[in-house]
Amino acid sequence: MSEPTSLSWVALSETQAPSPSPSPGYGARSRQPQLEVEAILANAWIGIAFTRERRFFLCNPKFAEIFGWTPEELVGQPGEVVYPSRESYDSLAKIAVPLLASGGQLDLEWEMRRRDGGTVACRLIAKAINPANPSLGTVWIADEVGAQRREAETLSCLAQECDALRGALDASREEAARMAASRDELQRALAERGREFQTVRERLQAELAAALESAEGAAAKAEERIARLEAEIAARGKAAETAGADRSAELQASIERLQTQLAERIASEERAIAARTAALEMANRQLESEKNQRTQVEGRAQYLADHDPLTGLPNRRLLEDRLKQAVAYGTRNRKLAAAMFVDLDRFKHVNDTHGHALGDEMLQEIGRRLESQLREGDTVCRLGGDEFVIVLPEIKRSSDAAHVAQKILEAVAQPVTLEERDLHITCSIGISVFPDDGRDAETLIRNADAAMYHVKEIGRANYQFFTEQMNVAAMRRLALENDLRRSVQNGELRLLLQPVIDLKSGALAAHEALLRWQHPTRGLIAPSEFIQLAEDTGLILRLGEWALREACVWAKARGAEGALPVAVNLSARQFGDPKLIEVVQRALTDSALPAHLLELEISETSVMQYPDVTLPALRKLKELGVTLAIDDFGTGHSSFTYLKRFPIDKLKIDVSFIADLAQHSDNEAIVLTIVGLAHALGRKVVAEGVESEAQVEYLRGADCDFAQGYHIGQPVDGGGLGEKPV
Repeated sequence: MSEPTSLSWVALSETQAPSPSPSPGYGARSRQPQLEVEAILANAWIGIAFTRERRFFLCNPKFAEIFGWTPEELVGQPGEVVYPSRESYDSLAKIAVPLLASGGQLDLEWEMRRRDGGTVACRLIAKAINPANPSLGTVWIADEVGAQRREAETLSCLAQECDALRGALDASREEAARMAASRDELQRALAERGREFQTVRERLQAELAAALESAEGAAAKAEERIARLEAEIAARGKAAETAGADRSAELQASIERLQTQLAERIASEERAIAARTAALEMANRQLESEKNQRTQVEGRAQYLADHDPLTGLPNRRLLEDRLKQAVAYGTRNRKLAAAMFVDLDRFKHVNDTHGHALGDEMLQEIGRRLESQLREGDTVCRLGGDEFVIVLPEIKRSSDAAHVAQKILEAVAQPVTLEERDLHITCSIGISVFPDDGRDAETLIRNADAAMYHVKEIGRANYQFFTEQMNVAAMRRLALENDLRRSVQNGELRLLLQPVIDLKSGALAAHEALLRWQHPTRGLIAPSEFIQLAEDTGLILRLGEWALREACVWAKARGAEGALPVAVNLSARQFGDPKLIEVVQRALTDSALPAHLLELEISETSVMQYPDVTLPALRKLKELGVTLAIDDFGTGHSSFTYLKRFPIDKLKIDVSFIADLAQHSDNEAIVLTIVGLAHALGRKVVAEGVESEAQVEYLRGADCDFAQGYHIGQPVDGGGLGEKPV
């Protein structure tokens, strides 16, 4: 093996990135110590390596050679690569880590692994560079123990020969066994601890002397041979001890010298890195400050480019962008969008009479009022002068725009107090709706503007849709909404009662209260025409509370005949109302109706939409003592698990399954399934929409409990209900 003449220097940080290069001034001060360290490592006859964060960051050629690597290949590798297994690596770590952390020195023999997979026995010496700062790393010394083992093997052979002589001298089996045990002990001592050779020699002398005393025949010859062996063993042991002591002293001196030089080098590099880091941080702060200033300036410039300086509202440029987004979204999702052109009526008179300064204050106040009437996501823009444009993305119907317009008319018409004076002004609004009135931003704005001028022509202070057809539909819905708001106050609502019979006995079992609207000009309006409108506008809460109260009063007023339940439907909006329990309790209290005579019906869709929320609400209602029923059962997606948990008393089979019983055998199977399911859960079943005697007979045969429908009895006014058993 040739003498190594080069050294690989590689230093790795915790992230395995190369350490920064020393500053220019460092080289002159530190080059000489570095050359000295390189020379020591390169010419050392033992392996020396440095680790940090359990990775090699520096080693000499001898260390790499022991394990079959080159220095360049080994540097950067994890320490685990030179151990036979992960268990071996972890076992040594358990010994070394606490010892090195306390400032101690590791010194032991350990089986290591070469790169080709073979193993090599090494003596390992390790010490932390600075126990107080583990991040500086650890220095490792590695030396093959093969030579020492060959020495031990030679000594072992000599010991075996001595044992053979002892056997010849000792004819006794007991003596031979004792000497064999002594021989084994000698072999182990010689192989494991070279430093104990002297003790072994003395014990061997005693044993050999004892053997010689009992020897017969060839005693003189054996004694002479043993003496020679003792001399040879003593000489070799002394030589090994001397060599080991010299080697340990040299290794210790090398370790201490390397530790000092490496610590000085690391400290110098750390000072240079700290200085460079401080300079970079200062430069970064300056750059960040300049960046923030530039961002603020750019942001302010962008804001001024997109917003009206007087009101702070988006200007025409931003309006077109928002309207284009609304059109694009509507195109992708088939949604309506609306553009509303708002112009203040006779605003020029305000400027001429009170001055432009006060007029500007009025424009600012009007801008705030317009914003307050819009949803999140809607946009109000000022085009200039007294003109504003509002963008309403994603509306359900054109009447939604009419509803917003009405709110704006009312908000703008409120007095504006400026300089202790109340000023009054109105506005005219034109509305265009995507996609019917235009499929691009420019067309929508133009058509809304045209509709606004039409409002000006017919009297101002109003709103108008761009097309007459849309205007008529929206106006009709809005008029119906206004009429519906007044219906309770004007006494236009009616409560009709439909009988429910017991199918087994044919006797009257209950009544269901049905809401109707007696419009003063349109006559009796069916629920299908106004219930959804009431839901959309929130009026259903007022209508539902009225119906609930009237049903309880009617049931209580029947006196002795009134000992039958009355059923009232709860809409989805009512069922989700936080005040529902309070409303039901008040209706029962005010009417003095026993709670068990009130039956509340909730649609299957409403019940199953959010079952985890539904369950607590149903339980609170049940605590009042009322009867609960799931209406339109079979049209939703009820879970059997939730049906078991819900405190429901009845299931009402949807009319669609009853209507086609004779034509569709599938409906018969569905009815039988629902009845069987309900009875299995301990619930009663009511069939809705019974229109024939054949249906009655089928339902009786299916073991259905109750039925209602036009064949049983039509809904009639509560004051003149005449029930007829079927």
